[in-house]
Amino acid sequence: MEATIVCIDNSEWTRSGDYAPTRFQAQADAVNLLAGAKTQANPENTVGVLTMAGKTPRVLVTPTPDLGKVLNCMTDINIEGQSNIATSVQIAQLALKHRQSKNQRQRI
Repeated sequence: MEATIVCIDNSEWTRSGDYAPTRFQAQADAVNLLAGAKTQANPENTVGVLTMAGKTPRVLVTPTPDLGKVLNCMTDINIEGQSNIATSVQIAQLALKHRQSKNQRQRI
């Protein structure tokens, strides 16, 4: 059993078109693939989403087994500012610390 937080880079750098169509869209596809794989591997696995750029990193979805919530939150992400990796990892750790099942292993 795992509780996973996926950190999304929504900084201005993700507008680059070196990945088709953009880096941000490539990340969205990867989140879809990863969240689907995690939730199908074990029904008790949970996946959450955190954005790393903007004024502060934000947890959009706390770890949940509901794949629909994870996929829906990807449409609400705005590209803005610069990524703050250190603060993002700390916030992800806090979100995982407060997971529902303490038997789940923490993954960022």
